[in-house]
Amino acid sequence: MAASNRSRRRNADERRRELCDAAIQVLAEYGSRGLTHAQVDRYARLPDGTTSYYYRTRAALLHGVGKRVAEIDIANLQSVIDAPLDLQSPFARLAELTMMQADGRGLMLNRARHELLLGAVRDPDLAATSQTFVARMNAMAHEAIAHLQPGTDDPALLDAQTTAVTTFIAGVFTRLAGGDRSIHEAEQLSRMLEAVATAVSLQAQRT
Repeated sequence: MAASNRSRRRNADERRRELCDAAIQVLAEYGSRGLTHAQVDRYARLPDGTTSYYYRTRAALLHGVGKRVAEIDIANLQSVIDAPLDLQSPFARLAELTMMQADGRGLMLNRARHELLLGAVRDPDLAATSQTFVARMNAMAHEAIAHLQPGTDDPALLDAQTTAVTTFIAGVFTRLAGGDRSIHEAEQLSRMLEAVATAVSLQAQRT
């Protein structure tokens, strides 16, 4: 019986992920106003009523999608932390992950993230969920920046570098979401990210 319950929970979790992945596509293509249970059912190619069974309200669906986007972002950051360090181009992996948000499924995720951020401004519950995951991602970003710069052990400097690098990446995400391809290669972005971190370090040495 216990094994059967675990199997049902696993299947339910997989179905929720499937629905949230479809909802990411809907958000990206139609915006927040276009997100409906019926539209998610169509994009997931599932029977009518499936989405409303797992997410009773539109608010519940939005919160589920927000958690799914954060789950993907956290996994991406973890891959930066876990990857062997490339001393020749330490920010290469972070740049690659950022540029993946320029096309295909990555672009869908990018645009959906922007829709959710705007939605959180108007939805206190969604904002609270977002803040919880943002805090976790900021901590992981701090760990990633430390990993990419072995020998840098000044907590204040790492905080400043993390803020600068993540703010720069957020700007790149916005450009890519809007179709701007001024930054078009991971190698190009990698050099920029390294320059941002270096500039913050140099500024700290002057003060």
